[in-house]
Amino acid sequence: MARSKAGKKDRSSSGPLPPGVERRRRLREERRRERLIQTWRTLLFGGVSTGLIWMLLTSGWSLRSQQQLTVRGSDRLGSDAVVKAAGLRFPRPLITLEPGRLERRLLAELPVESVSVQRRLVPPGLEIELKDRRPIAAASRMGSRGMEQGMVDVEGHWMPLTVARQGEAPSSAVRVEGWIPSRRRMIATVLEQRDQLGSPLQVIQIAPDGDLSLRTKMLGLVRLGSNEGLLDQQLVTIALLSSSLPATLRGQASSGIDLSDPSKPELQLQPNPKPATTKP
Repeated sequence: MARSKAGKKDRSSSGPLPPGVERRRRLREERRRERLIQTWRTLLFGGVSTGLIWMLLTSGWSLRSQQQLTVRGSDRLGSDAVVKAAGLRFPRPLITLEPGRLERRLLAELPVESVSVQRRLVPPGLEIELKDRRPIAAASRMGSRGMEQGMVDVEGHWMPLTVARQGEAPSSAVRVEGWIPSRRRMIATVLEQRDQLGSPLQVIQIAPDGDLSLRTKMLGLVRLGSNEGLLDQQLVTIALLSSSLPATLRGQASSGIDLSDPSKPELQLQPNPKPATTKP
């Protein structure tokens, strides 16, 4: 009996599966094959697309010459100045150019107030919008090769003479002597308030140690020092002195006014020359 039962069990296990089970098995196998086919299609199309995009970025979307730069908004600067200031080399894929970084570099290298850079994909190129700085005063500074001549704008930024000559002349007769970057904001403040000094401003002088002095037509040399926090008060004091200082003590009658402490102005008078004596 046990042997007959085992034979029946073996025959049943090796026989055909019920219709429902066989159908589910075939469906699972078909779904498995479809997933495998979809995976290979995705990998194939993804690889081809990536290759095409890379070829387009490196070959199609690239700067091949300076003619692909469009520079607007400046009266004195063109694509030559932009290429030189940005250090651009051709050909170069557009994807490797970061507009923000390029804007910061052009702001640091060119005499402009603002820069806007946009990548153009069709046709490939760069669109650059510049806003010029306007020279307000002639200037000089000590460079690596000696004294350099240039100009400054209303914000006190240095403008190389080679660039400034392409535009208009300074809008004032003020001269800035000894320009240094650390005194840019003080220079800008003085230029902004020059018409409120009560006397025409002639020269802004910066000493090698950074001390600031002004020379006005009425007061002569006025020493201000290097404390930027006192500058507004010092300029107000200059205006008061211009209207109240006796004429005999103005200009050539004094060797200068020390306003490093604006609450205690010091008038430095020239010593009177000794009369000539003759021997009997």
